[in-house]
Amino acid sequence: MLTLMLLAAGVVGVNADNATLDQLKAANGTGLSNIPASYPVSVTNAVIFGSDASAQVGNANVNNYDYLYVTVTDFALAMSVRIFFWDPNQNIRIDYYLKPVAEKDNANFSQASDITANGTYCVKIPDGARLQGAKGPWNASNDVHFKISEIYLTERATPYVELVPYTLVWTPNAGTYRATIPISESHIRTTGAVSINYSTGEVTSTGSGTLTIYLNKEDLVGATGYNLVTSNNALLGDNLDITDAVNGEVGGIYGSRNSWYIAGDGSRKDRIGAITAFKYNFNNAGSWTISSIYIDADQLIAQTTNKDLTTMPYGKWQATANVVSQYVEADNYKTNNIDGNAHNDVLFGRQNNGDANYYVDLTNCSKIIFTGFSSNAQIRLFYNWDGTDTNKPIETISDFPTTAGTYVFDIDAFKKAKGITFFHLIGIKSAWANVTLSSVTVDEYTNKIVGSGINRVKSYLTNPYLTSIDATGVTAAVALPTANPNCLIVANEGMVTNAQNVIVDGTCANLVLTDGHPFKAPADFTATSASYATTFKAEAGTVCLPYAATIPTGVKAYTLTYTSGDAATATEVTGTIPANTPVLLNGSDDATFSGSGSVAAAATNVSGALTGVFEDTYVPAGSYVLQNGDEGLGFYKVAADNTILAKPFRAYLTATSAARSLKINFAGAATGIESVAAETQQNGQYFDLQGRRVAQPTKGLYIVNGKKMMVK
Repeated sequence: MLTLMLLAAGVVGVNADNATLDQLKAANGTGLSNIPASYPVSVTNAVIFGSDASAQVGNANVNNYDYLYVTVTDFALAMSVRIFFWDPNQNIRIDYYLKPVAEKDNANFSQASDITANGTYCVKIPDGARLQGAKGPWNASNDVHFKISEIYLTERATPYVELVPYTLVWTPNAGTYRATIPISESHIRTTGAVSINYSTGEVTSTGSGTLTIYLNKEDLVGATGYNLVTSNNALLGDNLDITDAVNGEVGGIYGSRNSWYIAGDGSRKDRIGAITAFKYNFNNAGSWTISSIYIDADQLIAQTTNKDLTTMPYGKWQATANVVSQYVEADNYKTNNIDGNAHNDVLFGRQNNGDANYYVDLTNCSKIIFTGFSSNAQIRLFYNWDGTDTNKPIETISDFPTTAGTYVFDIDAFKKAKGITFFHLIGIKSAWANVTLSSVTVDEYTNKIVGSGINRVKSYLTNPYLTSIDATGVTAAVALPTANPNCLIVANEGMVTNAQNVIVDGTCANLVLTDGHPFKAPADFTATSASYATTFKAEAGTVCLPYAATIPTGVKAYTLTYTSGDAATATEVTGTIPANTPVLLNGSDDATFSGSGSVAAAATNVSGALTGVFEDTYVPAGSYVLQNGDEGLGFYKVAADNTILAKPFRAYLTATSAARSLKINFAGAATGIESVAAETQQNGQYFDLQGRRVAQPTKGLYIVNGKKMMVK
């Protein structure tokens, strides 16, 4: 048996045996609207009192009452009457139906039913809910079906206990972690024909209904097992509703202080955010004495740091590439009136379609936190997710605090619900109402993870721009599937089982670099074995590697220097390419560069006229990049900043020439890499770089009449 734990809660309401709607309105200010001026009230398809809005508006605190009663007279036609409640924990409107008083102990108030005769009907008030209104069904006739001679509420026999989400306490359990949840009225609720004795743990069902356990938002992320255990060690797992579970996570209900509808499934009206809960469905009569409630979970979590939103840099999309690592400042794109009051104003960023070209990248952030926040309407977020579309999807948020408080927008849950992997914020706008706001911050993931397991960092590891992870806080052996194959993982011996790119005590046994993905060493280390594979295009290319690499058979490597004019000079490198040394390559087959040795966290990556890069980098205007252009394969000048992107492990050439393209003069040769369309009309013979005659040359570098030149 479990001991009931109660939390003190204030009682708000009309202190009388029976309370009328007028008394509720007086006790709650202007919360309830459309209160009948006199009785009897004719019932048609119109709102009887209050509001039928699907939002936190126009309602009254009824925590001190257990049932709402109506007395029906002058019955003419059958009709259902819905009583609307607002649940601030799940952020949803609850529709209950009036039932005959004689059936109230076993009634399922969420199931539709008609009033069929004169008499007294009632509805049970959900725990913690607020009374919002009453109405007949939609599309009913305007005929008077019957009249209501009185509406009143009865006071609870026992005080209301406020629902407070429970925070799980995890302890090691057979290779994972387990949290045992106490049975407490503070975080467990029942609906329908299900009830629970909090002091004994006995759950009784006389029909259909639910038992819902409310937990803090972070608690269920990564859960791998969960159950109710009865006193005879039976499990009630067959009754568990996990229809919203994603990737092994528990999430029967997602609740928050807003009213987000998940795209593509508006009928479920799922919410994401501040509170997570899971739910047991009971569809058969019976009783069970629960001895414990437990959840098992992997405990590997990514740590976060809090930053002011206005300090996050803005990025800018390019037409040819989606890049989030290069940021540019944009005038007036920071903040207009965060820290103050606003009415129908842009609080942050911009709101127009064209402004979708500018964004603040919050992909690697877990949440947006509004503090000192209140409003009587809504705000809107304008966002984009991958830069391929300049439209601005809009997320409208309502039902946040009406008095100053903290509101959290859950980015991780939002991305999961929308099926997106990026989140780029374009702007935040108040919508048609006054908004009071102190500050807006974001929780940004650091590269440090701790614990055991994997599920709780899945979204973090899917960031393709993540270059390193501090996994020294990992406490059990685990594989970390990073989206960036070049991501380096710093770990303790035996704690990370990845076959490559794991650094233990300053040594990486197997460094494998993949072309086209970013690389950045978090600290100096030594690679016992290192490799990088590349594919030659037009038999030439550039490369810059962070370790000393052996030049593969059939490949030539050259450093480049530039003094003046329209040509650079190439000098061959033999044997090994030093670490962080950009070179020009010539070869005809795919090649793998193997090596070993020291890898530096900070290196200039400059040699002669070439600059190497390890991450996506825009080539500065006036520099030259190797391209197969209209004059053949060569180094072509970059006309403007932010237009040409150098991919990881490539290099660009710096020169002060005014020439549109540069020739490459090889040591001992009169001319260099250039188009040979005119040269092929000569009678010279073609030789490859090994001195072998070639009867029908294909694309590549050849010697013709004693000159090295490129056939395109």
